[in-house]
Amino acid sequence: MLRTLFGLHAVKTGFDANNVLTLSLAIGNNRFPTPAAEINFFNEVLQHVRAVPGVQAGGTIDALPLSGNGGSHQPFSVQGRPVLPMAEQPEVDVRLISSGYLRTMHVPILRGRDFAESDAASRPGVALISEALARHYFPNEDPMGKHIDLYFFPGVPREIVGIVGDTKLDSLDETRPTDTIYVALAQMTVPRDGIWRSFGETLAIRTSFDPHSAISAVTAAVHEVGPDVPVTDVLSMDDVIAQSIAPQRYTLSLLGAFAGVALLLAAVGIYGVLSYTVRRRVREIGIRMALGASHTDVLKLIVADGMKPILIGIAIGVAVALALSRLVVSLIFGVKPTDPLTFISVALLLMIVGLAANALPALRATRVDPTRTLREE
Repeated sequence: MLRTLFGLHAVKTGFDANNVLTLSLAIGNNRFPTPAAEINFFNEVLQHVRAVPGVQAGGTIDALPLSGNGGSHQPFSVQGRPVLPMAEQPEVDVRLISSGYLRTMHVPILRGRDFAESDAASRPGVALISEALARHYFPNEDPMGKHIDLYFFPGVPREIVGIVGDTKLDSLDETRPTDTIYVALAQMTVPRDGIWRSFGETLAIRTSFDPHSAISAVTAAVHEVGPDVPVTDVLSMDDVIAQSIAPQRYTLSLLGAFAGVALLLAAVGIYGVLSYTVRRRVREIGIRMALGASHTDVLKLIVADGMKPILIGIAIGVAVALALSRLVVSLIFGVKPTDPLTFISVALLLMIVGLAANALPALRATRVDPTRTLREE
């Protein structure tokens, strides 16, 4: 579990979380009557936010990576290919972003271009796809220039104008890149059912300094456009990532606490048993020393006798742990449940604790006075 936590911290997310501030705008469903009105609102918010001193870039997304919101999952089809029933169409993750979002998050454009201010609702629809989607659904052809249709937003064919790098969207321990389509915020339309719902967006802002220092200025810039719009979930991107692995950190803390108590009890128990054993062998030790045994010989004798059950216990424990390791497969990431390094490290730790628990009784045994022991005998 400890190695899993370190492994999650080292995972490449596909974006740069440093100096990025995020905040959500709580937009009610009845605030904007049309998509155009909401798009204009967010464009104006971005203009004000980008003008804040120290802000290098800014953009919006409907579901921030690793935030737990999940985003939209919907079927899509590629024009020119046989039309499949909705139930058979491939389903992918769809994220609604503004121009500037990818630049803010430092998500690389591998081919083609990013969304531009000119990609307005009156212009032909455009889309970006992730590298994983390009590899998965266009294995033997160039996806650039192809047109795709989203099931929930029909009638708006979108040309693929760029391929972007894969990012961790749902969790850091994703083992497979998520197939993702990015849709331009400026080209959002009314969904298939004809009912317009305000979608809301999360702002991502890159600053040249600690993002927490920009909270008040950025919030003030938002309120210049919408004084009554609540600003919620104000976090740095590093905080968002930390929250995404909070369950693993909690599990590790809980297991670590129990393991620490168990290790302490084991050490105290070993010390108590060995101290009792040494007291019962005082006469034997005195006679051995009277017959020429050195302090080193006595020390080796006591430590060897004390370590025998410890080594047997470690062997049994390793065997049982290997047998039960499959039960923790769902709790670990980046390390095998039978990882040799982990088992060797834990075994060495237990041996060190055992030696430490043996040390004081063994040293006490070397202080036995053989003359006094023989006189009593």
